[in-house]
Amino acid sequence: MERAFFEPWIGSEYQKTRLLILGESAYGWKEGMKLEPSHPRVQVQHWMENFGEQPFFREIGRALCGKKSPDYEELERAWGRCAYTIFVQTSVGFGPRNRPTRAQWEHSQLLFPEILRSIDPLPRKVVVTGKTMWNNWFPPFDGPHLCDDLQAYRFEDGQLVWCLAVPHPRAGFNWERNGRGMRAFVEATFPSRE
Repeated sequence: MERAFFEPWIGSEYQKTRLLILGESAYGWKEGMKLEPSHPRVQVQHWMENFGEQPFFREIGRALCGKKSPDYEELERAWGRCAYTIFVQTSVGFGPRNRPTRAQWEHSQLLFPEILRSIDPLPRKVVVTGKTMWNNWFPPFDGPHLCDDLQAYRFEDGQLVWCLAVPHPRAGFNWERNGRGMRAFVEATFPSRE
């Protein structure tokens, strides 16, 4: 089976929450730039140190911390409680306005179990950052369905991975409202099997 390309950020306290923040895609910010497998890990560390400069990490950081202007220690604690990786396993090109191709979406959909397996232990909860990804390209849910934006993905061995959809931080995401939902999702208890 094909392996996930990106190596996830795994926070020091991840095992307490087993929460994965799943970004949609990644792009190069210099012409001809190639993304490395370490991209998710490097990005989280960089944007904790340079908070506010990049919309995705600024809004997710605010939501995780429940604060408009968290300091480095607050960001470190919040990101330390989760893992982070990217759904589309190849670069979408140069610049933030590029979108994944149909082939990239389809490949990532098939690779989703391997994306989850790249995180040890397996996540129990996933915040999916992007309704386009959620509504059109996410693998089919065959576990419990609590509402349109909260459903469970059933792993081959019967384990449930609960998934919460939020708008993409560049498109309709409200850090206060979505942050409350994300933090409640982290604290909620869901069955691990049906």
